[in-house]
Amino acid sequence: MPIANSTLKRGLITGAVVVILILITVYALSPAALPVEAVSAETRTLTILVEEQGRTRARDPYIVAAPITGRLLRSEMDEGDTVSRGQVIARIALAPEDQRTEAISRANLTAAEARYAAAQAALMETESAYARARKEEERRNELFKNNLTSQEEMEYYFQVTDSAEARFLSAQATLAATAADVESARSRLLGINLDNDEGIQEVIAPVDGTIYRVHEESERIVQAGTPLFDISNDDTLEIVIDLLTQDAVKVEPGDPVLISGWGDDRVISARVSYIEPQAFTKISALGVEEQRVNVIGEFLESHAPLGAGYRIEAGIVVWEEENVLTVPTSAIFQRNDSWQVFIINAGKVEQRTLELGQRGREFAQVVSGINAGDTVILYPSDLIAEGITVSY
Repeated sequence: MPIANSTLKRGLITGAVVVILILITVYALSPAALPVEAVSAETRTLTILVEEQGRTRARDPYIVAAPITGRLLRSEMDEGDTVSRGQVIARIALAPEDQRTEAISRANLTAAEARYAAAQAALMETESAYARARKEEERRNELFKNNLTSQEEMEYYFQVTDSAEARFLSAQATLAATAADVESARSRLLGINLDNDEGIQEVIAPVDGTIYRVHEESERIVQAGTPLFDISNDDTLEIVIDLLTQDAVKVEPGDPVLISGWGDDRVISARVSYIEPQAFTKISALGVEEQRVNVIGEFLESHAPLGAGYRIEAGIVVWEEENVLTVPTSAIFQRNDSWQVFIINAGKVEQRTLELGQRGREFAQVVSGINAGDTVILYPSDLIAEGITVSY
């Protein structure tokens, strides 16, 4: 009996060792699970943005130009100074020849106004004479009807009336001509509005705002129409975002705009005012010609820290919807002219064909192909294929 028990024990031990060796061999020969990154498809509010850099600029800026030719005196105004409507911001001294020209123009205006006054008096005189001639003609006509005057005398008074009318019409024409002379003389004085006897023309601010550019800082001779200052209108700003025309066609006036990247973590709300009708060609950093167009936006809240010409990051909301089934864009790929995704089911990989709707930078809308809660593989590599075992 002892010998039989010993033999049984040795057989059991041997069998256990064999089973363990078989299990070790099977485990060693079985493929290892491939580690992957994965997330669940879920419903969310999906927002589609068109994103691009932009800048701020003054809305309705005023370019103040020299009204006359002369010597610009050095101005005390600097960029960033606040000005009020009607405030003197520059002074221009007329050149001597301009003063002589002005004196001649003013003398011509005085003469034209005198001729106009004389023409008015002549018109009054001829109008009175014409009225008197007509009355006399009517009286003589009554006498002629009663055979108290001759035909020859009646014809004479007809001629007198016609002559009086002709002189009246001539006086009217002369008055119109002298009125035109007055306007012509006045036009020669346009832009000249001397405020003192020293020949100094004062340039005033047309609006309340801030000077954000001084074109001429030094004293020099300037021509009429030379830009002197750029002034913002009440310091109101707008946003200029130049988009590729392919992106601009998705944008409509009224679309929300999210302003960031301006130097603070706060996002400023704005909206699209309008899209400029004319596109332009721009060379990209890679040397590629691009057709771009400016999209103009307006702020909906305070932008106190910002000034004209500041760089900003703009995200234009072109589509937004709640409760949308989404999948990360890093999980989808194209194969056989369709969008595909790998999902994990019981540790095994399955490939699914997707029908996508709207696509943003991070998420895409899933119309069909997977359900909420399905686990999708992110950044699928060439090592992933349907049926393999993965871990995450």
